[in-house]
Parts: sequence; structure tokens; C-alpha cells
Amino acid sequence: MVSKFQDMLSIQRRNEETSRAGLKWDEEDDIQLTKMVQQNVSIADIAKNLQRTPGSIKTRLIVRAIGKMQKDNVSKYDAAFDVGIEESDITDYLDKKRERESRYIQNKEKKSRIITNNDIYNILHTINTKLDLLSSK
Repeated sequence: MVSKFQDMLSIQRRNEETSRAGLKWDEEDDIQLTKMVQQNVSIADIAKNLQRTPGSIKTRLIVRAIGKMQKDNVSKYDAAFDVGIEESDITDYLDKKRERESRYIQNKEKKSRIITNNDIYNILHTINTKLDLLSSK
């Protein structure tokens, strides 16, 4: 079964302007990205030049800013300024990442819940007790 994401990616790869969408970033991509950011090239123009989507360019810049924050111990503001994005872009990305991780953990916990014989016994005992109460009325 092909996911919506794979369908979208397939369409983007057939488009000349986004033919590198979803592909791994290599060193040359990062070098070009850095040069264009330093030259204040817009995200839309960077995306066209690197044949990627504007969203992937922005995400790459956000990830680089987060890396700077961690590696160089710089503030969110300074990291955002350095890569040409808004501080709020980093905040939004980190918030959404935490939400995804939380949902993942919750789903994993739901799937890993194993019903034991003791659980079944307790449920049956509760049902039996309630039936006894109903029949005594």
C-alpha cells in the first residue's frame, strides 16, 4: 500500500523544480545552502536552486539552527538569525517534535499493553459481583 506521503513525494520528484525532494542531503547541498543564506536568497529561490521544496529548506535550516544551539551553546535567537529564520520557527518545530514523540510513546504503550489472566479474572469478578447485585433486587 502506497502512503499519501509516498504519492506526494513521487509527484514532487517528477517535477523538475522539486526533483530532489526527499533525497538525503549531501555536503555540496549544505555548502550551497550556506552560501545562499549568507547572500540573503529567499527560501523559495533556494528551494528552486536545490530542486527541493520550500518546506524542506526551512526544516533543514531549523535543524541546523538547533544543532548550533546545542554544539555552540548559542541562544535560539542567535542560531535563528545565523541561518536566516525566525526564532518562532525553531520553537514551533520543537513543540511539534515533542507532540509527535509523545503520541508515539502513547501509541507504543497502548500496543504493548498485554492482558493477563489476572486482568481477565478481575473483570469477570466485577461482572459477577454486579450480576449478583442485580439478581438480589
